[in-house]
Amino acid sequence: MISIIICSRTHSIPQVLHDNIKSTVGSDYELVVIDNSDSNYDIFQAYNEGVRRAKGDILCFAHDDILFQSDLWGITIQQHFADNTDIGIIGVGGSHFLSSYPFYWSSNSFISEHCLHNDHGETITCFHEDYFPEGSPLSEVVVVDGLCMFMRASLFPSISFDTKTYRGFHAYDMDICMQVIAQNMKVAVCRDITVEHAWSEKTAFKKKSYQMLNENLLLFAQKWTDWLPITRGVNLPSHTTYKLNQTYSHAYDSFLVRHSHAYQIGHIILQPFHNLKDIFNKMKDVIIQIFRKIEDIGGGGNLLIFSFMHFTLYN
Repeated sequence: MISIIICSRTHSIPQVLHDNIKSTVGSDYELVVIDNSDSNYDIFQAYNEGVRRAKGDILCFAHDDILFQSDLWGITIQQHFADNTDIGIIGVGGSHFLSSYPFYWSSNSFISEHCLHNDHGETITCFHEDYFPEGSPLSEVVVVDGLCMFMRASLFPSISFDTKTYRGFHAYDMDICMQVIAQNMKVAVCRDITVEHAWSEKTAFKKKSYQMLNENLLLFAQKWTDWLPITRGVNLPSHTTYKLNQTYSHAYDSFLVRHSHAYQIGHIILQPFHNLKDIFNKMKDVIIQIFRKIEDIGGGGNLLIFSFMHFTLYN
């Protein structure tokens, strides 16, 4: 049986999702809904509670804003686990590479996924299958997207969602996948189950959520430092992995500079000059005409024009 564990932002999951699961799963299942309408749980706590309540031998951790677009997906996932006893977790999207620096898993090009994003009614197809072995519905990865993850219940309690290290709603998917790998099991993405996710990049991360994401990513990098960088399912030479990781090192250095107190203070100090530049740009034609008048009179207007253009172009 499949136990479908959902942390719900309301007292119950949307009826459309309830009906969708019932009409598409094709196998025995139970719904384990964690009511988080009062924000009593973070995602790590909610999913551990779901594991405690679940009775199935396969656990499906799913967002409350998805829809399954494949029929009989329950039978499909059961068959995948039966045929691949070395796989511990299967998702519908994921990455073949994680750097040793605190960046989200989707920040690189080594991605395999087979899902749909629904951005306020606009459906975006996200089928990236370059790294699937020919003829195979599965591709080994390092991490899968937490929007929908299937796991063997037998892995618990050897692993669990880490409430000691993290808080909030980010990096739970990355951490649980690394725990599976540490158990000498594989992580995989499938391309024969399609999930539609209501998601928009514009509204995905509010300021507080973005801050918590960065905090959890840093904790993740610190916790798994002995394992990172890591690749799975792609044939990257060691020197290529090293160079790729160095790229992330430079990007992280830039991130730290941009978020430093010195940078913020400098930005505040220089802001009036940027405002002055904006004013000059808006009045550029008028100011140049005035300088030309000065030149006609014989007062060095061309030098003023040169100085003004240099300021507006290079500052």
